[in-house]
Amino acid sequence: AEIKHKDFCVDEFNTNQLQTETKEREKQDLLAKIEDLEMTIKTLTEELDVLKAEIAEMQVQMKRAGEDREKQNKEFQMTVSDQRSTQQLLKKALDFLQDFYAKKASFAQQEPAGPPPPAGFKEYKNNAQSGG
Repeated sequence: AEIKHKDFCVDEFNTNQLQTETKEREKQDLLAKIEDLEMTIKTLTEELDVLKAEIAEMQVQMKRAGEDREKQNKEFQMTVSDQRSTQQLLKKALDFLQDFYAKKASFAQQEPAGPPPPAGFKEYKNNAQSGG
């Protein structure tokens, strides 16, 4: 009976040792996996921080671009306004000059051009034989 009991204890001891070794390997595998996952978490957290910083920078750039566009639009509107004012001034000047020269032309047509030519003078014509 004692031999059977000793064999039973040896078998149980071997089984227990085998189970302990198996569980120890599982524990080491799980610890390695935990370490790997912690590294992954650390890497992803760092990448997330970089992306958040990039988003913040892009938001700043978008705000600046919006401000720049607003400033450029104001400058454009001022330029358009200046050009319209210039067009109006030029149109007024053109109208004035057209009126002025129209009056001058009608005034010039009403009066004879100097005294009448003396008797014996014919209407002036270019000489056909000259080069000019």
